[in-house]
Amino acid sequence: MEFLHKALALLEAYPISVKQLSQVYETPAWGFESTPFYNACASLDTTLDPQALLEVFLEIEQQLGRYREPDSGYAARTIDLDLLFYKNEIICTSDLKVPHPKLHQRNFVLKPLSEIAPSLTHPILFQTVEQLVAQSPDPAEVIPLKYNLGLPPILKVFPYIAIEGNIGVGKTTLASLIAKYYQVVLHTEAFAENPHLEDFYQNPEAHALQVETYFLNDRFEKDTLFWEKEPEAVIADFCLHKCLIFAAENLSSDEFETYREKFDLEIEQKKKPSLLLFLKASVVHLKKQIQTRGRSFEQGIEESYLEQIEAGYRRLLNSNLPFPVLEIDVDRIDFEKNEYAFQKILRAVFRASFS
Repeated sequence: MEFLHKALALLEAYPISVKQLSQVYETPAWGFESTPFYNACASLDTTLDPQALLEVFLEIEQQLGRYREPDSGYAARTIDLDLLFYKNEIICTSDLKVPHPKLHQRNFVLKPLSEIAPSLTHPILFQTVEQLVAQSPDPAEVIPLKYNLGLPPILKVFPYIAIEGNIGVGKTTLASLIAKYYQVVLHTEAFAENPHLEDFYQNPEAHALQVETYFLNDRFEKDTLFWEKEPEAVIADFCLHKCLIFAAENLSSDEFETYREKFDLEIEQKKKPSLLLFLKASVVHLKKQIQTRGRSFEQGIEESYLEQIEAGYRRLLNSNLPFPVLEIDVDRIDFEKNEYAFQKILRAVFRASFS
């Protein structure tokens, strides 16, 4: 199963996006004696031509320990990536035949394929995948597994993931989704409880010290209480290091020096994320998101302020942080409403754990 997850994650390191995924099916070995196989089908969106796509498949197979030998016959392997169809094209070269010439004879292909593309018409046989399933000569039984291939095992290597990014980028939304699907503890920042926040947005200079001091004390205190419960896996919608970004932006130099001393003293005792997932987006995207979620005290935030905060995050990311950082551009993806956009982020996180 891990090879399937790794193959999908590696595919999306190229100009390829997974658009649909079937269930995983356990199937008997086809053409030789072996233990059962796991099979699945995916629909891909790519700018690569068929030959380039095949080369990506072969490269990923090699990365996962599979080396094809000419005329070696069927054998067990770590991974096998086959190009079944490429739109409705018919391709016949020495190293690539599309549609795959034996797909209509194999239940381990037809069954998962019928899940994601039942009405797809074979351009040579002129039958839909659904019809090919009904007429399959293969007696082999395929058994669907209750396993979500869209949820790679990201928490094995990264048991504490903190999500960061500018105001309105979707930190809490993404953190909540991950915690929900993986059924792990969600660690959230109670920013709205700051009694000085609304006054700060009305008059930043007058209330900056109050708002930043409250955030610092409140975040550290609640973080201590949170980890006393000793959760095994955690998704957080903030990282304590964000304190420095907003404080540097909002406080005077003398105030920030005092603030920084207190931060440096306390941060050493805090649990560090195993991964910081940084979401980046354009100011236009951020403003749209801020308007959509409708918090009254945020509506007057200027673009220049968002740009300054983004620059602060960039300085932080370029500093010597004591944990790995993965940046994800969310400008053109709706991970809240599009499950495959959400899963693509998960696969990027998983890819960072092994590649």
